[in-house]
Amino acid sequence: MRSSAGKRCDVALLVDEETGEYSESGRFIPESDDVEEKVLRALRKSYAHVEAVPFSPKVVETIQWLRRLRPKIVFNLTEWVEGDRKLDAAITGLLDVLKFRYTGTGPDGLRLARDKALSKQIVTEFGVPVPRYYVAEGPRDLRGHDLGFPLIVKPLFGDGSDEVNKHSVVRNEKQLRARVNALRRRLGEPAVCEEFIPGNDLYVGLLGNEPRVLTPVELVVRSTHRAAPQFATYRLKNDPRYRARWGAHYRRARLSAAQMREVRNVSRRIFKALKLRDYARLDFRLTPEGVIYFIEANPNPDLDPYALNRSGCFVGVPYARLVRTIVESARKR
Repeated sequence: MRSSAGKRCDVALLVDEETGEYSESGRFIPESDDVEEKVLRALRKSYAHVEAVPFSPKVVETIQWLRRLRPKIVFNLTEWVEGDRKLDAAITGLLDVLKFRYTGTGPDGLRLARDKALSKQIVTEFGVPVPRYYVAEGPRDLRGHDLGFPLIVKPLFGDGSDEVNKHSVVRNEKQLRARVNALRRRLGEPAVCEEFIPGNDLYVGLLGNEPRVLTPVELVVRSTHRAAPQFATYRLKNDPRYRARWGAHYRRARLSAAQMREVRNVSRRIFKALKLRDYARLDFRLTPEGVIYFIEANPNPDLDPYALNRSGCFVGVPYARLVRTIVESARKR
């Protein structure tokens, strides 16, 4: 069923079941031109036997499929179980229990990075600037905070700029209460309310386990109109026409030599402190005065070669080499 017995699989590409379809023969075929299909093609350039495996909510099916393949390594490209992003750590926990070697961050690191408040607390402890923040379970938690406006309000466990839009920045108590209530109604989870740091979004890719810090990328918005986006919303990341409207684009960050040294040093420390592995992306804000604030960590950043408008955080690394490096980093652990 769905795979052939015999020679051991070199790489099993584990993906979310929603990202493809089953063929008549039972094989899983990722959707054409999606990141899963692109990673699969890149893997097949370097490894002889590669097969895509969907992670099904019927977990026993997935386990049986992996055991039949006996992969030398699992390339873990999953993000959720039935739409719940907080369960990504459960998938890696299962792979650990089954003793499969796999790429990417393990359960501990995924939980640390997923919690935007906890990751900030850890990073703060070794002296890296972070916005001041607090967590609001509901309206009662909004009383008596000492943070000045504007604030940016996000889901505590969000990912991929989910629920981050132009309404996320609030400028008074009324807007703050409305935003927290809206997130609570839609998601049923707490919100992290943090100081809004003026400046540019800065993205830093890391690759390997003594990580190589890659060229930072920054988001630049050319428009000075008061309605222009001031930060990377979900729409800005995913809507090319919206970016074009405001002159928003990504470019290699223009940092001084001293700032580059700081970024490299801080990024490696954060990578280790949050127990990240193989590859990751760290998000910062760069103020007009040149101060670099840590915002959040992404242990499973988008591996599409056109992520971040063709100037992704893995800029400068040929795609096939990027994918192969992730595999070999995991293999050496």
